[in-house]
Amino acid sequence: MPSLKIVWKLFLVQISLILISLLAISLYVGFSLKGYFLEQVVSQLNTSAALVRDLVKEELTGGRKDRVDPLVKRLGKEIHSRVTVMDHRGTVQGDSLEDPARMENHGDRPEIRDVLKGKIGKSTRYSETLDMEMMYLALPITIDDRITGFVRVSLPLNEVENRVLHIYEVIGWGAVVAVLTSLILGFIIVRRMSGPVIQMTQAAGKIAGGDFSELIRTDTTDEIGDLARSFNIMSLELQNKIENLTREIGEKEAILSGMIEGVIAVDRDQRIILLNSAAEAMFNISSHRALGRFHWEMIRHSQLNTFFQEVLDSGSPKTKELTLYHDGGRILQTQAASISGKRDTPWAVVAVFHDITEIRRLEEARKEFVANVSHELRTPLTSIIGFVETLRDGAISDPEKGFRFLNIIAKHTERLDRLISDLLELSQIESGQTEMHLACVNLLELINRTVYNFRETAGWKGQTINVTIPQGLPSVVADEEKMETVLVNILDNAVKYTPEHGEITISAIDDNGFVKVEISDTGMGIPPRDLPRIFERFYRVDKARSRELGGTGLGLSIVKHILEAHGGTIHAESEPGKGSKFIFTLPKVTGFEER
Repeated sequence: MPSLKIVWKLFLVQISLILISLLAISLYVGFSLKGYFLEQVVSQLNTSAALVRDLVKEELTGGRKDRVDPLVKRLGKEIHSRVTVMDHRGTVQGDSLEDPARMENHGDRPEIRDVLKGKIGKSTRYSETLDMEMMYLALPITIDDRITGFVRVSLPLNEVENRVLHIYEVIGWGAVVAVLTSLILGFIIVRRMSGPVIQMTQAAGKIAGGDFSELIRTDTTDEIGDLARSFNIMSLELQNKIENLTREIGEKEAILSGMIEGVIAVDRDQRIILLNSAAEAMFNISSHRALGRFHWEMIRHSQLNTFFQEVLDSGSPKTKELTLYHDGGRILQTQAASISGKRDTPWAVVAVFHDITEIRRLEEARKEFVANVSHELRTPLTSIIGFVETLRDGAISDPEKGFRFLNIIAKHTERLDRLISDLLELSQIESGQTEMHLACVNLLELINRTVYNFRETAGWKGQTINVTIPQGLPSVVADEEKMETVLVNILDNAVKYTPEHGEITISAIDDNGFVKVEISDTGMGIPPRDLPRIFERFYRVDKARSRELGGTGLGLSIVKHILEAHGGTIHAESEPGKGSKFIFTLPKVTGFEER
């Protein structure tokens, strides 16, 4: 198992040391004993040689050489050694194992030469005669300090080798027993010592996987126990730090995700390292594809690329207004600052993008609204002031002119009153100050009542108003007075902008929880470029004709806001020269409680 690797490593180291120690001891003991046995052999040979020398000296020097060989053979048997006696020339006079007459001169033997040099004659060599390794020791036979012969005693060394081999055998079996005992005890000790280390290895693997539950248990007070306890403390501290870091990251991610501002961070290499959800929507990219890639690869905007580089190079915060050309064009107020690393060198840039498209649109709308209101008020006021001055200058004395001028003043005054009333109503609806009195309204009855009020005006132009609504149309949840305002504004425009003998049609159907109403005419139609803006305040397709017909330019804007306040919708469809169609929806009655 991978967890036992350290056990086997320690175990093998221990066994290797034991084997090396046993081998060294065995070699030392073997060589020491062999040397000791050899010294004992030398001592034995020296004693035997001295004894033989004393016994054969008289026979050799007394002229009784024929008695030397039998004596030597007898002495060789008694001392269990090979004995050889030679005269001063090296000629063999007697040998315990061989016939002296058949033996060659031994004067050149190493042990004899050593004796002649005044040393102890000793040598070890292979004997071809006996076919074995022998140790030889020679002593001189002297008379009056004159060498008259030599005594040589020898023993085979195979017995010494046998004794040494026996000792090696004993040592070997002892080593086997010692090794087996050491294996068992060593494995137990190493396993016990390495247990905490194995646990720490397993715990470290779990920690790497995010599991901090396992603690190292040890009852030892040595360094391994201290290491295990330190590991447990480190694990707890690491768990706390990771939990705190995870919580902080989660909080930051929640903050970034909840921000309506887009946030993008790029590193020194201009790779994206952070991208929140608002930025994903702004630039139409996803974080899992963008992270780690170059920002200029994901966001193809030359001004933004240059902006990031300027902040990285300067290290100073910068602000810039950028325009995105997708999704109809968006305006972003961008603020960027660098993040400094070592030696205050910028290593990343964080940019915050504020979508100010709506603010700019509202500013333009406000400017346009002020300009439109000023223009709409100035025109009737100028006329009123002009005619009042004319009357003051004497026209009032002419009853016919005075009456005509007063009618004009009254007409412009009524126009001012309608304009101010529409502005107040639109302002109240937009600000939510208008209280909606919701009730169950029979839409067919309300439409018929409203159409009845327009039949005379439509009849003057020869127009036909058709109502094609089924009798079983569900009631709607609405403020009846406000819905009448909606119908009046739409029908008023239809009658005004439909030529003589034109046709106006009103229909309605049940549409999945709503009632959809459609009012179409055969009038002049609306050009495609003007269609998206017809619900804006003061927007007119034909400004001159609209003022001529008494319109304020606020009717359709009021209609839109009333319907949205009811939870409904409205849109227009038109084709120039063929008429227009206004389609709006209202929630139908389903479990409604009147209030």
